[in-house]
Amino acid sequence: MGEVFLAYDRTTQQPAALKVVREESRMPGDDEALRQELLLARSVSHPNVCRVHDLAPSPWGPILVMEHIAGQTLHTHIRRRKAQGGYTADEFRKIASETAAGLAAIHAQGLVHGDLKPGNVMVTNDRAIILDFGFAQERARLSARRPGAPPDGGTPNYMAPERLRSGGASPEDDMYALGLTLWEMWTCRVPEPGYRPRAKPMRSQIMFDVPASLSVDEIKQIFRCLIDDSVARPHARHMRFFNPTSLTTSQVQIPRERINPGPPPGRGASDVFVPGSQSLLVTYSANAPDAAGTMFPLSKPVMTIGRRAGQDIVMPEPTVSGSHAILRWQAGSWSIEDTGSTNGTFADHSYDRKQTISLLHGAEIQLGESRVKIVSFAEGSPQHERARAYLARRDGLTGLLTRDQLVRVMEDDRAFGEWSGVPLTIARYQIRGPNRHVSDRPAILEMLALRRAAQRVVELTEMLLLSLVPVTGGRTGPLKFAIAMTGPSLDEARNVVEQVVSQVQGNMPDSLDLAATIVRAEPGQQVQALLDD
Repeated sequence: MGEVFLAYDRTTQQPAALKVVREESRMPGDDEALRQELLLARSVSHPNVCRVHDLAPSPWGPILVMEHIAGQTLHTHIRRRKAQGGYTADEFRKIASETAAGLAAIHAQGLVHGDLKPGNVMVTNDRAIILDFGFAQERARLSARRPGAPPDGGTPNYMAPERLRSGGASPEDDMYALGLTLWEMWTCRVPEPGYRPRAKPMRSQIMFDVPASLSVDEIKQIFRCLIDDSVARPHARHMRFFNPTSLTTSQVQIPRERINPGPPPGRGASDVFVPGSQSLLVTYSANAPDAAGTMFPLSKPVMTIGRRAGQDIVMPEPTVSGSHAILRWQAGSWSIEDTGSTNGTFADHSYDRKQTISLLHGAEIQLGESRVKIVSFAEGSPQHERARAYLARRDGLTGLLTRDQLVRVMEDDRAFGEWSGVPLTIARYQIRGPNRHVSDRPAILEMLALRRAAQRVVELTEMLLLSLVPVTGGRTGPLKFAIAMTGPSLDEARNVVEQVVSQVQGNMPDSLDLAATIVRAEPGQQVQALLDD
């Protein structure tokens, strides 16, 4: 659609690249498209996104002055690597991680690329850089008016199924395009529009041996980028590829879906109380599940909490006492004082009932069989909507997927195992108490034990498997949950589970035990049947 010239900037004494739209390919609105690229690209400052310096007039129309990148497009790079026998694993990882980082920077600004493909990624000696950001999206909107053009411009070969059907560039569509771009690096073949790499076994499509040197996690990420369900695709900021300097088994470094409580109050908030600057978000309610996601603004420095009408915060959970506790603001933080409730107030780190608990920003406590979290976003805000979406997918007690969501994700794990030729094993855990059935309604002590056990099991499993991305885990019953492990053999999975159980059991209450069984998914077998005894 245009030509790029190498120029010399006499002011900065640095080389620069000048983008000019070719006369024969100019369209009405291209000047505005270039202006949009300048504005949008300036809002994203990242080493893996091309910098745009200025928009200058000229006899040929506006010229975009950009960073000069001494390299070649990834499209050309792939063709040259094909002649040399394909990419090495380290080359692939570097380009993949840097392209994902650039895309994450674009998405972090609430923007989309709209035409991500190998031709819009430059590869230099030291980095990969995303090009045509902003211009591609605006021009796609304009080119869609031409007869025979795709729904909203762009390049159909790299469009997600939903965009081919109805148009609409989105971050999810960008992730599908990223998956196809990385898949093209494996195969050295341009995908046809609407092509589904997941439809055939991986080994029948890839001519080189790159995936054999990658970890299961790295391959799974690309597989999930190409899922038809756009909601289930990973975020660019969560894409991880092996790097000896950054690989870690610290759970803090493994990106996972969480409720972001919003920014903490500023330093001045410790001196003056600001009504409504923080709220209580209900994350779990055993007997009133529809209450999850409800917000209660903290409008006074002293507020009462209970189930009875007339309390400042009226909780819908039946196990919360009529007058349960008092919440007090103290120098920028909060404390909660139990006022003799029937079912007690519990901190996140203890099984014992607490009389008084200090609450920092983002902290979570349990009132009876309900859990609340201190947040700083407003009701109806985008952060609140994201929290509600999280609680629709995940169990607010454990943070694991709900059963329906777990089945969907594990079915995808099973499909990945068959596609890549690796086994899928499922570890089924349950909390057992004396003289009871696991189908009974859990007591509060058992709920607290389930929460701590589930979170610790996930952490240990990821550590023992050296996970780059979170494992798949979900709650399957009142005191039961399951963890999927893709890659390890049955014996390896059994060794992991034995180590996990032995370590977690030491943190369980004396009256409770953690038990586990392991099953292996066979080709074509329904996951639903594997989750229950």
